[in-house]
Amino acid sequence: MAATVTVAVVGNRAEAELIAGMLRSNGVPAIVSADDAAGVEVALQAQGVRVLVTADDAPEAHRLLAQPDAPTRPLNRFQRWIVRLLGGDR
Repeated sequence: MAATVTVAVVGNRAEAELIAGMLRSNGVPAIVSADDAAGVEVALQAQGVRVLVTADDAPEAHRLLAQPDAPTRPLNRFQRWIVRLLGGDR
């Protein structure tokens, strides 16, 4: 098994999954690691939820995570609903 490196630590599993999904969509295999009893004990996420990649993929993952936000298309109706549901301000 290849050594893994933590490239992000966030406050909840949903945010970690978004980051991991972005990395995967850019060709960097990523996994989410949380000590939350498989989602049963969400309070345990207070220690942080980690996004892991292999050591070989870490430079590319760091590069992708460091990129400033690119201009985005306007959100569609469903996306706006999700943002409101999650408490966003967009």
